[in-house]
Amino acid sequence: MNIAVASHIALDTIQDIQGTITESLGGPACYCSTTARKFNLKVKLATKVGKDFSQDYRLMLRNKGIDIDDILFTDNPTTRFRIILKKDSRELFLVSKCSPITIEDIQRIETNCWIVSPIMDEVPFTVLQEIVKDKDNLEFVMLDPQGYIRTLDPDGRVSFLNDLKLDVSGISAIKVDPEELSALTGGRKGIEGMKFLQIRKGIKFVISTEYRIIRLLYNKMYYSIKLSDVVTPHSTGVGDILTSSFCCAYLKEKDPLWAICFGAGAVQAALEANLVGLEKVPPKSKIEQNASYYYNTISFQEI
Repeated sequence: MNIAVASHIALDTIQDIQGTITESLGGPACYCSTTARKFNLKVKLATKVGKDFSQDYRLMLRNKGIDIDDILFTDNPTTRFRIILKKDSRELFLVSKCSPITIEDIQRIETNCWIVSPIMDEVPFTVLQEIVKDKDNLEFVMLDPQGYIRTLDPDGRVSFLNDLKLDVSGISAIKVDPEELSALTGGRKGIEGMKFLQIRKGIKFVISTEYRIIRLLYNKMYYSIKLSDVVTPHSTGVGDILTSSFCCAYLKEKDPLWAICFGAGAVQAALEANLVGLEKVPPKSKIEQNASYYYNTISFQEI
């Protein structure tokens, strides 16, 4: 069983609250893949990196069971972000952007599940549609639309679109934060927005996140998990860890309730690790421990 990720690898320069600067591998291609390897799933990447992507980083990923094939290298520089951490937020600046992912890139891959998670519109809508319509050996398509609602200010600062017209037909699951949910649903929020995506757009599993709360809408059941409060500035990547954990658990168990508990358990463990970059991806044993707790405490209601 394997999982594929369509997204750029990113090189992140992270400045913490004290002003300390750390260079780190990032992006959903890294976080989702590393998480999937914790579940012992094979990983295939539809991504692009530049010739500035070091052999040290390539070896680091290979040691985690993730291969960056020669065909993924391009003449454009690797996507780079500068992240400035604040007490309760962060500022994001795009420094460079690699080549877009193409239909040819995804046609080379056979997989049980796709995670499509652009970080800066590098997965064109035509590529997303090609992924969805390819039903051979494909059980599941998860979309994180973060990179579709991002836009750039003149100074390179990343801001967000208020409205996004995106064809999500054929998507199995989606993970959204409040800004993404509003942009995709014409300003709808909370359960109303989640129901819009499920009923009007036909998405089977709708996951929404906000500060320390993870929600799932499946059929007519609404589930909610409240995470323990953890004080850490190092939350970059936890959304990708959630997405990947949900997909991996669902592929193995075919139980969305267990899957969302695994997702929440992975986020809790990653936050508690209080580590920068990929080092925050937790071991499966810790994810399972937290998932068992959340399975017995999850709130739910029929809507």
